[in-house]
Amino acid sequence: MNSHHRIARRVSLISLAATSLVLTQACGNDNPPVSQDVSASIRTVSINELQTRNSVILSDTGKKSDWVEFYNDGEAAVSLDGYFISDDKDALLKAMLPEEAIVPANGFLLLWLDDTASLDTPLHFPFKLSGDGENFYFSSPMGKLVKKLAIPADPTGTDTTAPDVSYGAYPDGSSDMVWCRTPTPGKPNADDCGSSLDAGI
Repeated sequence: MNSHHRIARRVSLISLAATSLVLTQACGNDNPPVSQDVSASIRTVSINELQTRNSVILSDTGKKSDWVEFYNDGEAAVSLDGYFISDDKDALLKAMLPEEAIVPANGFLLLWLDDTASLDTPLHFPFKLSGDGENFYFSSPMGKLVKKLAIPADPTGTDTTAPDVSYGAYPDGSSDMVWCRTPTPGKPNADDCGSSLDAGI
């Protein structure tokens, strides 16, 4: 698909989602419910790990930036094409996932939140996450909330000498999110997830 077709397709999908969101808000629903119309396949996908303060891990563009990892515990690959991610409950359509956003069977998809967006780097998105804590939203192509993750403040605080940590599910795909001493983007979460994170980080 060339860049003109991709842009036109994105505009069409965003317009459709925006119309759905406006109709939802017009009905007086300020906090959209979890979508009941998503495909069964999306239910095997979870937000598995993320990092809000990254001083070590480089993206494919050579930048150290925030990232979010999705995990698919199903036996078939799942496309997230047309879904949305955001850090703002009032702007669930902030960033649409492209056709390259495919979570392989029993595998991982890494998205870079580095405040950039380009057709040349389709898995990079125009916002960052706060190390002081915030929410992350994953919404359907119709603009309905699918998953919401409350991210606590990074326990390392402003200590720039402390080793990086990530916030992840342990084991992978679990609903239990804990701090991990060893960030593992694109790989199974480390055994040190859930270890006590104190002043000795």
